Amino acid sequence: MILLADLGATNARLCVTEDCNSYSLEANYSITDFDSIEVLCNRYLKDKNLDALEKAVIGVAAPVIGDSVSFVNTDLHFSIKQLKKNLFPKGLSVVNDLALQAHALSNLDTNDLSYIGDRKVSSGPKILVSPGTGLGLAGIIGEEVVATEAGHINIPDKNFKPDFKMIVDRFISENKRVPTYEDFLSGKGITYFYSTLSGDLDSRLTSEEILLQRNDSCCQHTIDLLNSLLASYLRYVALVWGSYGGVFLSGSIINSLTLEDDYEEFRKVFEDSETMGKFLEQTPLAIVRLKDIGFAGGLRLAKQLKE
Repeated sequence: MILLADLGATNARLCVTEDCNSYSLEANYSITDFDSIEVLCNRYLKDKNLDALEKAVIGVAAPVIGDSVSFVNTDLHFSIKQLKKNLFPKGLSVVNDLALQAHALSNLDTNDLSYIGDRKVSSGPKILVSPGTGLGLAGIIGEEVVATEAGHINIPDKNFKPDFKMIVDRFISENKRVPTYEDFLSGKGITYFYSTLSGDLDSRLTSEEILLQRNDSCCQHTIDLLNSLLASYLRYVALVWGSYGGVFLSGSIINSLTLEDDYEEFRKVFEDSETMGKFLEQTPLAIVRLKDIGFAGGLRLAKQLKE
């Protein structure tokens, strides 16, 4: 039995697999309730009445470069070697959380995708983008998955529409730096857009509530601006990665932010390039509807641990 864990900056999702084709005993915790990964894993084992597991696949909302891993948007850090020694002596795979999800893309069913436009996913380089607590991006070339920190690219300062410029100017004034795409294409970005556009800087509406209230003109304006920013961001990263095989979007925010009524304008903004329009017209855009995509990616990595 192998533990699968998808650890974001807000939620910790865990399950187990025996055959590396299916998973069971799912659990969801608030990651801020724990001060270490070991405590979190032991809590899961206790809650599910499981004996110690000696193998695990763990995705983390952090860059995985060496032994020491520090989460970007929450105060968690750990040593991979120490975690393996203490809990998973027979095998431990630690990857970036978007890389974990990206491993699921090779086995998606057509019913798991909603296409923005007519182009269907094909062979060739691909990217997976997921706005959440932060903004994650992973690239896929063949069977290889590459984690990135592309959410931390600064938003270029050119040709801003007046309302968007107002938001950027407020951010710079308050934070003394230029915003990154992660600052805006995330849960905190949704509430920041809304509070700026509405003039209600003390608004208590959550990001989920804003995305659901499309009958409110300010909520709708927030949604339109965010979709435009997301589509332009995807245009940039698709060109950088050369992802003519497909651009995938995942996560709960996407499933509320970008609906079918938004697809035509979204596609128009994505393809808006005077020099690379034809390339972008040929590039598929798809929203992943698969629930717990991290677990699906974890199954693929678990097979490698089982061998």
